[in-house]
Amino acid sequence: MKTRFRIIFGASIALVLILSLAFKLYASSTASQLSGVVALVSKGRAIEPFLETPGTSFVEAHFYLPEGLADDVIFGIDQELIEGVDKPLYIKGGDWMGLVGLQRNGAVWIAGGTDETMQGKPSRDRAWKIQNLGQPLEPKTWYRMRCESDFGKRTFKRLKIDGPGLHKTLMLNDLRLDYPNYMPFDARSMSYYVFAMRGRSMMKTRGTPLVYFDDVTGGIERNGKDTVVFQSGFEDQSIVEKQPISLPVIKLSNYRQKHFYLEREESQFRTEKAPFALSGQFVGVADVDLH
Repeated sequence: MKTRFRIIFGASIALVLILSLAFKLYASSTASQLSGVVALVSKGRAIEPFLETPGTSFVEAHFYLPEGLADDVIFGIDQELIEGVDKPLYIKGGDWMGLVGLQRNGAVWIAGGTDETMQGKPSRDRAWKIQNLGQPLEPKTWYRMRCESDFGKRTFKRLKIDGPGLHKTLMLNDLRLDYPNYMPFDARSMSYYVFAMRGRSMMKTRGTPLVYFDDVTGGIERNGKDTVVFQSGFEDQSIVEKQPISLPVIKLSNYRQKHFYLEREESQFRTEKAPFALSGQFVGVADVDLH
């Protein structure tokens, strides 16, 4: 599975910030497609102490699958601790990724780390850990997925999936976070993502290539209590722009805090009004049509 997915996800979602000023895949857009958005958070009463001494952080989002969603589409959430090049915690330019994805059939994809990545060598291929929910996901139904990771230990903690007839918790404490690539930001930040992806090599039927998201939240957990540092229901952002990348060092000051950007220039992600929106009127749409 890992070899087959190299063309789809040979770099982390955050690689948009480095390669050709966008999140570049190792295959053309006609062979694979990854569509998603990212928001960076580095300022605020709660997040600044967390970035000084990282602990448990969470990212959660609600997702809605249309009728006919192709079985091969993988969609999910991600949160990443960006260390920066000035006074890094572990590795200069470190990028610690807690990414999890789902398929409609109930398969769970976790991007795990290795001995080499923990020592500061970026991974070339994803060390995917595959688990299963034990049941398929229903169309036209809102589910919530939440992933918690410990950025002090650089490990996953747990994944929770909730919806009608489904309440599943997967304990992931034995899985390490991945270090997918060098990220030359000038300072530390947390980043939060939602995404969908697919590759032609796994595609059996065209199907519907859309996944809908609503009420995305990122935050930190201390003493068993959640503190939200980022939240979006796609109500106040009609256009999702490209990232304001600067090289050789990426300046956090160029980014609007708590604002979604395309995770790569070719990302087919948009916001639109939907009668089935979970809250408000708008949803985020990850489109992975291969054309």
